[in-house]
Amino acid sequence: MTATIITIVSGKGGTGVTTTAINISAAIAGFAKKTLIIDGDVGMPTIGLMLGLETSGANLHDVLAGTAELKEAIYDAPNNLHVLPGSISLQSFVNANSDILGDIVESVKEKYDFIVIDSPTGINRNSLLAISLADELIQVVNPDIVSLAGAMKIKNISDNMEKQFLGVMLNRTGVTQNELSPEKIESTLGLRVLEIIPEDSNAKNSLVFKAPVVIKYPGSQMAVSFNRQAAEIAGIKVPIDEQPGDIKEKKKKSRKFSLSKNRK
Repeated sequence: MTATIITIVSGKGGTGVTTTAINISAAIAGFAKKTLIIDGDVGMPTIGLMLGLETSGANLHDVLAGTAELKEAIYDAPNNLHVLPGSISLQSFVNANSDILGDIVESVKEKYDFIVIDSPTGINRNSLLAISLADELIQVVNPDIVSLAGAMKIKNISDNMEKQFLGVMLNRTGVTQNELSPEKIESTLGLRVLEIIPEDSNAKNSLVFKAPVVIKYPGSQMAVSFNRQAAEIAGIKVPIDEQPGDIKEKKKKSRKFSLSKNRK
């Protein structure tokens, strides 16, 4: 067993990268796949806060600083998901050597089916590192021109690094009447829209309970979308009748976009 490493990326903050990373990870784990999520946002880690893992124990930053063993910093979460959270301490950030993140990932690849990395948004040293570690990328985009512009930069950089994309999670839709269409997103980026996720108050509500949306609100449209995409990643076939209308129509038309390599 060697893990497939999936990095969740975005060219702009506020698109929902961490929410996507947490819910995709929890959903994959729910399909009985051994899954680890790593908070790759070394500067502003929030996965620990969002999952109630504000612990006095070890964390990723301690491992990066050489003051803790990796096994001490990995915690259990719902669905048997394993979590490697970061620290919100400024001193922990100062002490961390993010250059060894790749070594950390390499050391656990044989223990998991999937490793999901929550990347920092934008273009910076740590986001480029998170991209470099990926076998496949998922880009989170909001349906507006600013988010799309950032996504184009991430796409160009990732292409130069010869990285494969699974596609785009089009998130926080249905907010305004003048949103960019899925077709516009696809044609501009040359990537398939995997799911169209509406703005959903359950995303914020789940923070109160410190639980993924797929677990706390499994019947919500957001949870259904995350579970559907996780099933595809995990290799579990989803009947076309259970796919959302817009995505279903695109697949019927067999439009071709830049897709990731086939799984074995």
